Amino acid sequence: MAGPPSGEGGYVRPAMHNTPPMETAPPMTEETATLEPPGSIAVIGAGPLGIEAALYGRFLGYNVTLFEAVEVAHSIADRRDQPIPMMPDRCVSPLAKGALDAQAGDDEPKSLPLSIAEWIDRVWLPLTQTDLLRGRLRCPARVSAMELVSAPSDDGDDSDLEDDDVPPDFRLRLAEGETADFEAVIVATGAEGTEIERSFDEPVDYLFTIGRQPTGDAEQDFAGGLKQIVAVYASLGGRADLDLYRPPRG
Repeated sequence: MAGPPSGEGGYVRPAMHNTPPMETAPPMTEETATLEPPGSIAVIGAGPLGIEAALYGRFLGYNVTLFEAVEVAHSIADRRDQPIPMMPDRCVSPLAKGALDAQAGDDEPKSLPLSIAEWIDRVWLPLTQTDLLRGRLRCPARVSAMELVSAPSDDGDDSDLEDDDVPPDFRLRLAEGETADFEAVIVATGAEGTEIERSFDEPVDYLFTIGRQPTGDAEQDFAGGLKQIVAVYASLGGRADLDLYRPPRG
């Protein structure tokens, strides 16, 4: 179960206005719903974008759990013998590539994947075993439903907060009947995300969707999904300029 995070100043996740499902970045305002690390985030779907989203959150210090119903990169696993559907140097984010290089622990240049099998076996599976994601993948674990529940009370000094100021948590219900609570959810299952039953109307704060509208161009879809990931965490961080994919200056 996930409780609300506390910082030195107490509760840090204010209740704000609803934001739409995140297919594009919303305008940043003083009322943008934010969540400070180590707030709890569930990422549903361990495909390329789901793994990237989980890794990004871990780099920022969030408590991330990655759920996958079948297997890592299941959506492309039946095409293992096919060539990778994009330029090899664009098949993984710079953040993920850095994590893989750090895990390898040597300076030897790595050859880029050319087939989908290599893409899965040399990029996505190893990423789930990097230091930041090891032990955070739950697979197989199918999320069948989600609902809103009252967040657990905080032991900190939040006496000036009204009940309505504390946003609800998301309770995920797994196909096996188990439940788990999170402060934010990122759905990265593509069109299959609509199969998750919801007991509430959308949009709702702290629920994001990435990669739901494929164009048929895999390279464009992946690049667009990375932009959506940046937008999600910029929104949660309350910082329009937050972008871990941006090359460092000079």
